[in-house]
Amino acid sequence: MKAAVLEALGSTPVCGTFPEPDLQAGERLVHVRAAGVKQLERLIASGRHYSSPKALPIVPGLDGVGRLDDGTRVYFMVQRRPFGAMAERAPASLTVPVPAGLSDAQAAAVVNPALAGWLPLVERARMKAGESVLVLGATGTSGRMAVTMARMLGAGRVIACGRRRAVLDSLGADATIDLSAPEVEIAAAFAAEAARGLGVIVDYLWGRPAELLIGQLARPDLHSDSGDRAIRFVTVGQMAGPDIVLPSNALRGSRLELIGSGTGNFPPGEAMGKAIATVLDLAAAGRIPVETVEMPVAEVATAWAAPRDPDQRIVLTFGPAPG
Repeated sequence: MKAAVLEALGSTPVCGTFPEPDLQAGERLVHVRAAGVKQLERLIASGRHYSSPKALPIVPGLDGVGRLDDGTRVYFMVQRRPFGAMAERAPASLTVPVPAGLSDAQAAAVVNPALAGWLPLVERARMKAGESVLVLGATGTSGRMAVTMARMLGAGRVIACGRRRAVLDSLGADATIDLSAPEVEIAAAFAAEAARGLGVIVDYLWGRPAELLIGQLARPDLHSDSGDRAIRFVTVGQMAGPDIVLPSNALRGSRLELIGSGTGNFPPGEAMGKAIATVLDLAAAGRIPVETVEMPVAEVATAWAAPRDPDQRIVLTFGPAPG
């Protein structure tokens, strides 16, 4: 079958042929129509991600949209290597029907960034209505969706932090913090929000911005209230760097909980399916729009380059299923 094939870590996938998938228990064959090219997949293919493959070649791609043998259009996930979503056929470990209001490309592009907003808030932080939510990296696709979802889930206050001033101003957040400002100003803004009270922090940046924020969370006095709910700091990405310096007093002087949200802690299948169905319905209703650029799988080597417009999502397309 025709597929995007990764021959070596650190290389660019090329269009070639790959063996047909063999189905195992719990899997369903999907005839692929669209598969998004995401930053996560680029990172995995580079060899710098915790889930980078040990054996090659593989077909990249964690998810996509296609049709089952009975014609049902579904969003699907692939979790068994060497197979992936960027092929004419894929062994799906999870499938969710796609609403009629979404194109194949839109559905393939929106789920990953939308889940990166939904899962940290709902599954990992267990956000409650009325809590204050700070989004670190709010000007990226997932960050913008997290701002929208926090508001939809009833956040009492939403603080958006990022570098693109025009995007920050368009988000409708209660407050914004410009991460292109001098560090002393950023730290002061973080300190002011910490003093007001934070419930959930969703972080797509890590690196220095996370250091500056965590450094402002310790209480300035000896007060302790066991009735306070912890500040749940959920790290989702590392666009500003893979490591931070974490002072001991940041943990001893606050009710801070560090939590990760990623492939290693996705919820069980049924809960994951419900989350995906929710974000697909939101997308179909126009609540979380996504801009796509479609390219045929034969152009995967070109598609693999990061888009010039950071707000666009590149989607590989495949021909219709036989019949």
